[in-house]
Amino acid sequence: MLKVLRKRKRSWIIFTVLGAIILVFIFWGIGSFRVDKSTIAARVNGKYITATEYAKMYQQQINYYRNIFKDQFNDELLEKMNLKQNTIQMLINTALQLQEAKRQGIAVSTEEIQKIIETVAAFQKDGVFNKEQYLQVLKANHILPGEYEQGVKDSLVIQKLHKNITDVISITDKEIEDKFASENKKVNLQYLTIDGARFEKNVSVTDEEAKTYFEKSKEALKELFKVPTRINAVYLSIPFKDYQPAVKVSEAELKEYYEKNLNEFQTQKEVSARHILIRPATDKTNHGPASGTSDMKKAKEEARKKTEEILSLARKGEDFAALAKKYSDDKASGIRGGSLGYFKHGEMVKTFEDAAFSLKKGEISAIVESEFGYHIIKVDDVKEARLIPFKEAKNTIEENLKKAGAKKLALDMASEIQKAVTSGKKELKDEALKKKLQVIETGPFSERDVKIELARNTELKKTAFSLKAGEIGGVVKTESGVYIIKILDRKNEHAPTYEEAASSVKTALAKEKVKEKAKEAADAVFKKLKQGEDIQKVALKEGYVIGESGFFAKAQGIIPIINIDVEDKADIFSLSKGSPYYSQPVRQGEKFYILKFKEGQEAQQTEFAAKKDEIKNSLLKQKQQEALDKWLNEIRSKAKIEINQGSM
Repeated sequence: MLKVLRKRKRSWIIFTVLGAIILVFIFWGIGSFRVDKSTIAARVNGKYITATEYAKMYQQQINYYRNIFKDQFNDELLEKMNLKQNTIQMLINTALQLQEAKRQGIAVSTEEIQKIIETVAAFQKDGVFNKEQYLQVLKANHILPGEYEQGVKDSLVIQKLHKNITDVISITDKEIEDKFASENKKVNLQYLTIDGARFEKNVSVTDEEAKTYFEKSKEALKELFKVPTRINAVYLSIPFKDYQPAVKVSEAELKEYYEKNLNEFQTQKEVSARHILIRPATDKTNHGPASGTSDMKKAKEEARKKTEEILSLARKGEDFAALAKKYSDDKASGIRGGSLGYFKHGEMVKTFEDAAFSLKKGEISAIVESEFGYHIIKVDDVKEARLIPFKEAKNTIEENLKKAGAKKLALDMASEIQKAVTSGKKELKDEALKKKLQVIETGPFSERDVKIELARNTELKKTAFSLKAGEIGGVVKTESGVYIIKILDRKNEHAPTYEEAASSVKTALAKEKVKEKAKEAADAVFKKLKQGEDIQKVALKEGYVIGESGFFAKAQGIIPIINIDVEDKADIFSLSKGSPYYSQPVRQGEKFYILKFKEGQEAQQTEFAAKKDEIKNSLLKQKQQEALDKWLNEIRSKAKIEINQGSM
């Protein structure tokens, strides 16, 4: 909850704020320009999407997902996400929707556009739209105001178009009741496990079999066993830390830096606080509006009344941390007694922040309402803003100046060596030895060989794999040091010969054989059980293991313990004593499971009232999305769409 409460001011959040409309103004490219037909990414009913427009949107998508996945974002994940095709399809869908909206005469007013812009938190100061802030945010993201405003306009047009399609959709009480019963009916299953591991010792693969398998499955295996690009490189690494002891900083330099950069040493006021959050009952699951105004009003009244009762207990001296653990709907902070730690101005939503910063140490607030619900805040500590004195800041300044000096020395050294080896045709190893530096030879490696330093660091990898055999790259600067890379040999990615893939092919074929034997065994056992044999006796006789899942509902998504997805296995919840077995053995990894009904529980009607609104909202969103998908597929089927794969 703390992460949700904190305002997000980093650049990737700006993308999120603008994300709903960013593809629109990228697509339309406000400010009109001539289309170079040799750089067309797609045509939609004669309307061009240029390669430039596509490239901008693709980069936005990459930046967005890189900020979500952080270090896990790599080329392999990018390929799995199929982001290139998804991006062009997004642009095509946007174009089609805007064309359809124009055909229907859908329009938005200037006032509607202004209203949306004024509600964007990134453009506000103290909760109010600020034109200067608006222009600064757009400038920081390389967006012209006209482009952004056109994007908002187009986004609103699409929203109105969607509303015309979805407004006719409604949900009946019967649909809600049926969904509740379906999602919350519980079953307890017995399962018999046939583990492929028991067949491994009986499986062998000959060279002849492996070659035949490889030839028959060559196309499918080509991608699976594709030999990645491999390079052999030598590189020079100059760590910044090695040069730090050589950097001397005088007292005068320290004082000069301090006096010129006083802002660095000015701390902001900080508050350490706890809170108790009570959300309206209809809002506890999806953080969205209730299904009706009267429902929401009633829920808010009840939530406020409960908050008043808890506030009364807190002001009477009951332990605030204990109250937070017991009552707070913010479970993440609740387990810590409601503690949110220290925070500064601008890190919390405004109503919460205003209340917290108005309190003294030990004080408890009145009820504070925010978009999340009702809060009671207690301030544990206050750190006033202050200027850190020079004496206190001195060691930090010295450390930072030494680091800066070390970076400069290392960069100068690397630049000198790089210049010598590129302009003077000298060897990297020889130049490094002159400076008493060590050159490392990697041996052949691919981008996935993370044991090699050049493959672990993004910038080093990018440089190394962009070079040809014999080439020397420029100086590469990383957080820890500078590098110069020379490629000794390079073998580009290629489809494997059998000899290159033999070991992997044999392993794959062995796994296939094991899977086949496990399936044969599972089918044989399943046949016996369907013919009436007792599951316990069969398991005991043939040495299989029987387990029990415990009660679970469809809403949980998986069968406990064995983690089998039930989304596409709704028939599991229709099993009974008279028809106890699921239709076939189910494979999960290297194992097959035979599923048998043991006992069931109907959905508890006492839980229906609490879940009714949530189910209604979920069903409504589902039906609306299905209607939009169907509509979009229909207009796509009638549209003339041409995609130039070469431009991507």
